[in-house]
Amino acid sequence: MNKTVSKCMDAAHVEDGPYYYLWHLVSLGVLTPDAARTGFADTLWDTLAAKADATPSTVVLIDVGCSFAHPNLKDRVDVARSLDFTGTAYGARLATGSDGDQKNFAGLDVENLHLDGLSADEVVIFDEVVQHMTDSTGELRPHGDAEAKFASHGTAVSGLIVGGPEHCCDPGDEPSTGVIPYFGVDPFSTLISLRTGFDNDPLQFIAALLYAWNQKPDVIVMPRGLPDPEASVIAPKDDFKAELQSWANHEAADLLHRIEVLTEKASPHDPTAPQLSETGRHLWRVVRALFVAISKHVPIVCAAGNEGESQLLFPANLANRENGIIAVGAVSGQGYRSGYANYGDGLTLVAPSDDMEVFNRHQLRETPKRLEKIGYLKSATAMTVPYSKKALLSTDIAGNYGYDSADNGDIDLPGSAAKSGFYTQFGGTSGASALVGGVVALVRRAERLSKKGTGPRDGCDLKALLVETARRDMPMMGATLPLISDSMNANDEDADAFGTFFGAGLVDAKAAVTAALN
Repeated sequence: MNKTVSKCMDAAHVEDGPYYYLWHLVSLGVLTPDAARTGFADTLWDTLAAKADATPSTVVLIDVGCSFAHPNLKDRVDVARSLDFTGTAYGARLATGSDGDQKNFAGLDVENLHLDGLSADEVVIFDEVVQHMTDSTGELRPHGDAEAKFASHGTAVSGLIVGGPEHCCDPGDEPSTGVIPYFGVDPFSTLISLRTGFDNDPLQFIAALLYAWNQKPDVIVMPRGLPDPEASVIAPKDDFKAELQSWANHEAADLLHRIEVLTEKASPHDPTAPQLSETGRHLWRVVRALFVAISKHVPIVCAAGNEGESQLLFPANLANRENGIIAVGAVSGQGYRSGYANYGDGLTLVAPSDDMEVFNRHQLRETPKRLEKIGYLKSATAMTVPYSKKALLSTDIAGNYGYDSADNGDIDLPGSAAKSGFYTQFGGTSGASALVGGVVALVRRAERLSKKGTGPRDGCDLKALLVETARRDMPMMGATLPLISDSMNANDEDADAFGTFFGAGLVDAKAAVTAALN
């Protein structure tokens, strides 16, 4: 093992076992505990390092930005290539002191991108946008980490993908105050952060996707939903609409009807009605086509969503067998679908994450002590599902703009790190998709070490590799838990096919890397 990594791991030994707060890396197969559970028998980083020095992978993250200055990220985020699209579609870059030509889209080539399903007008619009981007000049932001106040989500996602120890973990150096030797799935790869906002502006997402494509990345991670007014609508399920026919639910039926009238028949002059220009509709269709087209070359990892619905969030809902979009759900530390995680058709894989309490007519999810205290344990007719207190530890922004950094719940951080604000409990399908993005980075590194010389897999083939090597159980420290289906939005839903809740199963980094090497 790399000496720096070994020293940092030794420094992280605590009473509950080494790296107990990186249980998710054990579940992914990145770390394998030894028989005594006092150390690690091997790591995937060792496996790759034993072959040769693998070329780092390039991960593009499309999110809300990340903290470039975080001690566990500052050597792993490519600041020079990271752009902010919230203020300009041409991209704003953090000034580094050696800035020259700011043509961010110089050399953009879309010849191999085949955007299907667009009208002739939309093809013309796309060509015009590409031309504008190619001719554009980006902007320079003043010195300083302007994203630090708004990028807690992206900072946490980045840590799970490429977070790693400081260089202070070199022999003879001491770690900085409040910093732990943290590891993401692939701390030896590089991340490019593309910052986008939440407003209904499709042009910023077209720009981000085109820029990502132009960087020739190994994987693109999209850990949140986009506000496409057509593709992001979650329609009521048939069983829900059927129940609305009863008198007992007539008020809900009336409300649903009024919502449909407002959204479909409201006057365009009504300022309270959803507004979208015809050009906006065309641009959102271009966004959808770009996701699919790029994914056939470069895998795009998307979060399935945290609404607890039996359908996926956009753009994860674009995933199918014909493209390289990887829709990622979340599984709890108990082996169940995480209480908030979306599921259903199109789900590709799941990865470890946190959990959520659930109290509805189909499911009760809490600790046994809590269920007994509130009197549900004996009288409940809903399915009872064990609740997991495990969460993902990741990097955070210190101060008021970060997550609840002063309280890390069941994660007992060593020393001053507990109050430094550099770390937080994280989860959601955002966290799960980040882990899968890191796994793809590892697989890409393994591909480049393969002696076959056949070149990297395209997005569809790499997605197929993850599907083929996925597993139906989850390794934990000292145990292996089966993945168990649950009822969430319908009676007896737990009898549905395994793939409804878990897709092909839990992503298996060790199996996927081994297959890529062999």
